[in-house]
Amino acid sequence: MNYHAKSINDSFELLNTDEAGLTSKEAKLRIQHYGENILPEEKKKTLLKVFNEQFKSPIIYILLIAAVVSFSIKEYIDGSFILAVLFINAIIGAYQEYTAGKKADSLKKIVKTYVNVLRDNNKKRLLSNKITVGDIILFESGSKVPADVRLIKAKELLVDESLLTGESTNILKDARFLSDDEELPVADRKNMLYAGSFVSKGRAKGIVTAIGENTEIGKVASLIASSKESKPPLILRMEEFSLNIAKIIGMIVVLLVFLGIYHDMELKEIFFLSVALAVSSIPEGLPVAITVALSAASNAMSKRNVIVRKLSSIEGLGSCTLIASDKTGTLTQNKLSVKYFITAENVFDNKEKVKRNIYFSSILCNEASYHLHKEKYEFMGDQVDVALAKYVIDADQSYIAFKKNSVKLDEIPYEPENCFSAAAYDTPQGRYQYVKGSPEVIIGFCDLAPEKRDNLLKQIDEWAGNGFRNIALAFKKSENEQISLNGFTYLGFAAIIDPLRKDVKNAVKVAQHAGIEVAMITGDHPNTAYHIAKELEIAVDKDEIINGKEIQLWIEKGEKKEEIANKRVFARVTPEHKQKIVKAFQDLGHFVSVTGDGVNDAAALKYAHIGISMGKSGTDVARESSDLILADDSFKSIVNGIEEGRVAYDNIRKVIHLLISTGFAEIILIILSMLFLLPLPLLPVQLLWLNLVTNGIQDVALGMEKAEPGILNRKPRNPKEPIFNKIMIRRVVVGGLYMGICAFIVFYTVLKMGYPQESARNITLLLMVLFENVHIFNSRSETHSIFKINHLQNFFLLISVMAAQLVHIASLYIPFMQSLLGVKPIKFEIWITLLLIALILIAVMEMEKRFLLHKRVP
Repeated sequence: MNYHAKSINDSFELLNTDEAGLTSKEAKLRIQHYGENILPEEKKKTLLKVFNEQFKSPIIYILLIAAVVSFSIKEYIDGSFILAVLFINAIIGAYQEYTAGKKADSLKKIVKTYVNVLRDNNKKRLLSNKITVGDIILFESGSKVPADVRLIKAKELLVDESLLTGESTNILKDARFLSDDEELPVADRKNMLYAGSFVSKGRAKGIVTAIGENTEIGKVASLIASSKESKPPLILRMEEFSLNIAKIIGMIVVLLVFLGIYHDMELKEIFFLSVALAVSSIPEGLPVAITVALSAASNAMSKRNVIVRKLSSIEGLGSCTLIASDKTGTLTQNKLSVKYFITAENVFDNKEKVKRNIYFSSILCNEASYHLHKEKYEFMGDQVDVALAKYVIDADQSYIAFKKNSVKLDEIPYEPENCFSAAAYDTPQGRYQYVKGSPEVIIGFCDLAPEKRDNLLKQIDEWAGNGFRNIALAFKKSENEQISLNGFTYLGFAAIIDPLRKDVKNAVKVAQHAGIEVAMITGDHPNTAYHIAKELEIAVDKDEIINGKEIQLWIEKGEKKEEIANKRVFARVTPEHKQKIVKAFQDLGHFVSVTGDGVNDAAALKYAHIGISMGKSGTDVARESSDLILADDSFKSIVNGIEEGRVAYDNIRKVIHLLISTGFAEIILIILSMLFLLPLPLLPVQLLWLNLVTNGIQDVALGMEKAEPGILNRKPRNPKEPIFNKIMIRRVVVGGLYMGICAFIVFYTVLKMGYPQESARNITLLLMVLFENVHIFNSRSETHSIFKINHLQNFFLLISVMAAQLVHIASLYIPFMQSLLGVKPIKFEIWITLLLIALILIAVMEMEKRFLLHKRVP
């Protein structure tokens, strides 16, 4: 049905509803009939599909070729083992990836969209999947449109429909628009809202005409759902790194072929040598291990009230150097209440009666909704409106009836850039207009002598200096239906308190101690903002404050970043100001995290390195624009997120260090054997076994490490610093050289002692297993001694190491494995000798930490 071509009355009739909305009983019946309001989703990958995708990598292709060649030359045991290892690796990788995907899906379900709906003639806040055809929905700035809607009323309504139409500019909507063209393009249907779009500005009311797959976006949802989600930059870099290693190994293999031919080696031996080199050097499990580490971090963050929308933001959290935080709800509790009402002559506490016009202005120029539930009023809406409504109702509930008996003629909804709202009413007392908002703005609408105006502003500054949020009220009697912003009578202002969160002061200290600077960006009065900032020790001097007028002058002068370098409180800011401030701090070299909750914060959230939106008070558009969502809106959760981000980045480095250094050791072992014209030190099947047993599970265990002591005592890392920085390269080289050279010396010595090649390989393989099982503990920290780490903290790691060692020892005694791997039992004294050589690796890495500690970032 093309409702854009139907009148409002026809739409009501066709949908069998009216402006009061559906009853709960009728809504339940319709949900049963139409189903829930859910868009079709991309079909999730089955475990079998994820398993099949584990075979799509260069190293797997190399090994499959090796298996085919092995079968063709009747090396059935080698070929079978290669296939078995590939199968086991695929099972492990598929399980890890599938589990990570499940966790990611569960996190998405935490982020829910709510809708203001009229049910039983009362305004209710429902989950978007619980609305149905015929529901009456109310919209305000920042709302996400949950279904296709025929507008009934619209006030200055601008809508972003770019997801559906591709149109980048906001569309002005008009409920009175009516078209005779049944096939009018979606972008031209000015009386319709479509699922997936966002309200950028204004207020509206509309009827739901279609839900779920029957909406315009539902018809193309399969195309949107099937679009591939981009991988985090770190994963892409690691995949690129693995590919580059593969290219280098390819060149080395070509060199090997020529050397092998020169030394009259058999083609079979050259082939297996090349396969061995590829297997030992390419960290094929790295991308999956990092994905698991990031997924584990997302899960840990969700438990600390931080919901990750983009995995790439986890990596960036370790670089955060400045948090630009909103005040209300993040630093404070967002539980506003009127403490005093201050007129030009008197101060009234919230228990004293004031003039009726103050109550009229407070409750009529107000978008909050309320209804009686179990003898107690429940409130919905903006917290300032709720505070003012409570103030009136607590004084005298008869004002509720006064509002019901008044007819709204016109309104100007509150928008942050305007700093006020206004309403015109026919009341039982006559026709009046009311305004409320920022005192500086409201005073400008009133007929006041300059001296009186200055005195009032001074009075407002004094109250703001005590931490109160001040909302001024004014009214005028007017026969006009349309609001005119002049000639108002000033009533005074409500001094509203918003208590600090109990944990926020300590959280700010923790952030500052972690090398992260904190700035407050707010629309509040400069004195109010400074009072809060001083209490939290964000600012200690008034020179650290800058207000909206000064910011505007700064912009007009050319936005010289140095001029705001030392500012930490930004008051009376506009959305444009906020984005400019973020850019300036970025230009100063800061890695900036920004918090926001409104539609006007969306640009700054997108522009910031990491955008953080509010899960409770935030608008839908703010959440969609952000990288992280705070489930509890608390500043402490930002610090928690930064801590978990640092943990995740550390764990990724640990995984990379383990895999690259052990692979480097294997390369050193093989190259040295080639240079000294020795037999292959480890067969391809043994290298496969080595990688399977020692790196199959341990790398994942490393990715789940807990936070190291003092992780928030470090300075933030340089965002431009690569993972393979000097510290990583040095640790890889030191550890890899020790393991590779020692393994070569053992192999060389055993051969010189007259041991057959099979025995020398058997001993060398055991040494490499011991090396890798020991080295995993070295990888647990770049700065802390292995003797100061709580090794019981990661029980999974201990179990995986013991299991790996026991599996290898068991293989030495099982006939089938002996034949498969070319291994046999090793004398206890040799095992002890090899263990001692492996344990010396701890001393080598401890020396590396100690002697070069002064070069590290503390």
